[in-house]
Amino acid sequence: MLCTAVKNYIAAAKGLPFFYVVGDDSYADTLSELSQQGLIIHRASDFCPKDDKFPSIDNIIDHFRTLDVDYKQNKHVLIGLGEFLALRGSTVAQRELHRLANTTLGSARVVLLLRCVSSQVHSVANENPKLQQQQRVFFAENPISSLSVNSIRYSLQPNVAEGIKGLLRIMEDGAHGNCNVKTMLDFPLSTIPVTVVNSVYAAIRQVCVSFDIEESHGNETQWEQLFKALQSTKNSLDSVFAKYGFNNDFEDNLYQNCAGLEFKNWLFFIYLKKNVDAIQNVYLRWVVSVTDNFEDLKDNILCGILQIQRNDVRFRSYYAERKKLVRSFPESEIAIFIHRSRIDIAESVYRYTDNTRTEKEEVIRWIATYGYVSEIEYIYPALSLYMKDYVFSCGKLSEELTLYFKEYKEQKLTSKITPAFLEKVNTYALKQPYAHLETRDSAILRIPEKQSAFLLWIDALGVEYLAYMSELARKKGLSMRTDITYSELPTITSINRGFFDIWPGPMKEKEPKLDDIKHHEQGGFIFREDDDAPIHLASELEVIDKAIERAATELAMHRCKSFVIASDHGASRLAVIRRQEEKYETDTKGEHSGRCCKIFPDADLPFAISENGYYVLADYGRFKKSRAANVEVHGGASLEEVVVPVITLTLRKQTDLIIGLINKHNIRADRKVGTEFTLYISETEHPNNISILIGDDRFMAVRKDATHYQVTMPKQKRSRKQVSAEIFDGDDLIGNITFDIKGKFGEADKKDFDDFDF
Repeated sequence: MLCTAVKNYIAAAKGLPFFYVVGDDSYADTLSELSQQGLIIHRASDFCPKDDKFPSIDNIIDHFRTLDVDYKQNKHVLIGLGEFLALRGSTVAQRELHRLANTTLGSARVVLLLRCVSSQVHSVANENPKLQQQQRVFFAENPISSLSVNSIRYSLQPNVAEGIKGLLRIMEDGAHGNCNVKTMLDFPLSTIPVTVVNSVYAAIRQVCVSFDIEESHGNETQWEQLFKALQSTKNSLDSVFAKYGFNNDFEDNLYQNCAGLEFKNWLFFIYLKKNVDAIQNVYLRWVVSVTDNFEDLKDNILCGILQIQRNDVRFRSYYAERKKLVRSFPESEIAIFIHRSRIDIAESVYRYTDNTRTEKEEVIRWIATYGYVSEIEYIYPALSLYMKDYVFSCGKLSEELTLYFKEYKEQKLTSKITPAFLEKVNTYALKQPYAHLETRDSAILRIPEKQSAFLLWIDALGVEYLAYMSELARKKGLSMRTDITYSELPTITSINRGFFDIWPGPMKEKEPKLDDIKHHEQGGFIFREDDDAPIHLASELEVIDKAIERAATELAMHRCKSFVIASDHGASRLAVIRRQEEKYETDTKGEHSGRCCKIFPDADLPFAISENGYYVLADYGRFKKSRAANVEVHGGASLEEVVVPVITLTLRKQTDLIIGLINKHNIRADRKVGTEFTLYISETEHPNNISILIGDDRFMAVRKDATHYQVTMPKQKRSRKQVSAEIFDGDDLIGNITFDIKGKFGEADKKDFDDFDF
């Protein structure tokens, strides 16, 4: 209900305005009641000279003074004035209200319906007693307003007023709470709370309430592009992400998503920042959390690991997760990482992976300088497997070959030849121990069912790769049998290709890449005094890997029953890197980088072998009149050149293999015969080639019947706790056993197979 003072004012001819102060609660009802009393509604917004200009008080006064209406009809209510004055600030509001309190409006009766200026009206009333005396002011019971304003220059929100005129209009209509206005005006003194949204970023924050990405994470152009994208998706940020293919698989197409300067690349960065807590990859989550600029994202993914110390508890998990992330990064990017890693060269290798050829070669370079470290097992697993000791099983030469190739691989990798090893090479040059082995050709003749077998000739494949090949075969589910053989001298292809030419099966193929690597200096492999690391080894292992994969494929497709890998010869790296190379005089031209030459009379060559019309050097020298090799060399008679494998691969039978020890708890050492025990193996591929490996010692098992095998360890004559042994079926690791050896206090109670322990 209208107060008496208002009713009296309306009935009288005052000429001065009435101040009616209301809040949000009473505004609408009061305006309705005034309208029912016949008052004509006027809007302050109609006095804005332009859409984005404040109203003119002078124009408002002139308007009411010049109204030419009948006395009884000359009654009015002005709305929007309080809100307008509040936007201008308390000082302006109080000044203009003072002015209006004392301004005659002709014969017009004008009720000023005021919101947002309650305190200013109080001040005017206190300073102007006549206002009270004349009963021209009234305060509603609760003159509180909740009005607030978003001053927007960019807007994604609905119901945005255009200019100050539009803002005042929605306020005049009774709006309360937050009002949005697109305006270029400033409101530095406003008593109505004003949030200035004067950037695209701020506009985005208005509609994406949970969007807590900092403005510094993008530039104005990028925020404008996101602004436009939101406009096309009804302000759904998730829809924008989905439109560009971002669907919670943070690692999918990682390099493509972060390697570029397009809007999509930046948006991916924003996507990661917004969803950082949902990223499962711990390394990526860490990188995203510490990256403030989009331009740094790719670089930090690549190189952030350099900031984490190797002894940090996070290092191993960060390393493993980063490795997955950077698999798609091109070699050129990896080269940048390697270059930066060299700042701390002694620690650099621990950050490398085996994802790329570039890194593999860098690992090899590092080892050549600093030596082999155990961490290579996870840094470069293939190299670790190559370096694994291969325990030969080829009769009385087994131990010598096991030790020789262990030392050979170590020195090939580190590019250092010890005097002791060089002496061993010279000794073997005189002894020619390989003569105790079977020839390659005879081993191939023994291969059964050649018509259904595939023969792959890998040129220059020596026995140094057997540890790696056996592990690859195991992982592929293949059974591997290896015959250790030797090539004819000189170890050149023309002398040693007969096995391939006479192979009876349209199923044979030559793989020349390994030999090409060793000869043609491809990939910067050339030996130099200032860079002697055998980086070509990385390429060699890749050739081997592809060969085993080929075997697994052919066997799985049942295109052959067995897959045979053989070679014409091996090769020597050490004969190339030896610094003080003997150069033997010759009457004929040295061939194959001086490793052999045609026989000539009256030669005095203690380290040369005469065979097939050639003198063949078995040490690391070379004949004169020949160019030194730059990568690896063959043609000579060193063990690494002459000893070659004949490998037969078949599909491993998928059976539930059972392995156990007979009388496990009563295995005793005998001071005369050593230690003996009996194995039970439910099924074998190579029953006559069962062995156990304890450390570097391999012991052949003697078959007693279809499932039992006796093992004798002649050197083990004392008790021993926790003996761990690997059991091999040919070259296939089929199981592990652990047992104790007791001292001999008497014979075992039982000698039969009835005490069977697993």
